[in-house]
Amino acid sequence: MPASRLFFLLLCGFALFFSWPGFAQSGSEIVRIETVKKAHSHAVLASNHGRMPATVTLQLSSYSNLASSRAWPIQVQLASGQSMELVEVSAADQQFGYTFDFQKHYVQGDPRAQHDENVSYRIPFMADQAYQILQSADGPLFSHHTVATRYAVDINMPMGTTVIAARAGSVVEVASGFTDNGKPEPEFFDKANYVRILHDDGSWADYFHLMQHAIQVQPGMRVEAGHVLGLSGNSGYSTTPHLHFHVQVNQNGTIISLPFRFHNSHDGMFAPRYQSWLIPDQQTINASNANKGKPRKTLRECLPARKAVDDAVIRCLSSS
Repeated sequence: MPASRLFFLLLCGFALFFSWPGFAQSGSEIVRIETVKKAHSHAVLASNHGRMPATVTLQLSSYSNLASSRAWPIQVQLASGQSMELVEVSAADQQFGYTFDFQKHYVQGDPRAQHDENVSYRIPFMADQAYQILQSADGPLFSHHTVATRYAVDINMPMGTTVIAARAGSVVEVASGFTDNGKPEPEFFDKANYVRILHDDGSWADYFHLMQHAIQVQPGMRVEAGHVLGLSGNSGYSTTPHLHFHVQVNQNGTIISLPFRFHNSHDGMFAPRYQSWLIPDQQTINASNANKGKPRKTLRECLPARKAVDDAVIRCLSSS
């Protein structure tokens, strides 16, 4: 088989080696890796289309008669929006053809990031009542078995509850098109609507299982703590409507979740506990009770003929 033909067949299989640590992502590949043919060589290029830095690793899996511009494995840091040539390969003996195959892997987040241990997080919802923690690190674990989710919390709440930012940062990823038919089955792992917010210290927070078409922020937006992100739902891997919240960092090429503390005016600063109740800040209770005395409107009343939840629907649900 000619070397050029073998190379094409190998290239077609590169995508099989892509791996993503964590939850779902929206849109096309965030980090794109492609091989470009030159006159007598091939170059491997990488482009980071995401709004977070990324670590890209290439590992040779097979090769013959190969000369390389740099030693393998290859690992580079790409800033948001950055593109670069990772390596150029050619024939070690120019009288013969060459082949190579590699695995590619990327991890988002700055591996130098240090989470601020003094920071605390606002209760991430707006309601006139407390909601209970269904799953946390100190209790029985149903789905948080990986290092990426070990310290995550699941907060029980009805669909249509207003979800707010727990900490200031920049919106870097959003997925909003999945239906609210969540089930605890493997095929639903990557079907959760979510918002990802990058904090100033390089850590980020994820808000998962949001309602379809109910997210009110877009990538690139700067939000402060308390900013409305959308409405809670039941999308993705879920047994009941709830909000999944966690804080993560890239630690030496592995996405890990971190222990964190909430704060409110009632309890001060505290670590989330299994089966405990989260009381939202007083100002969110006041916002929810702006017209206290009248029955609160339901999603059906606020969304009678709309196909998507917009600002008017969120205002309707947050008032009476």
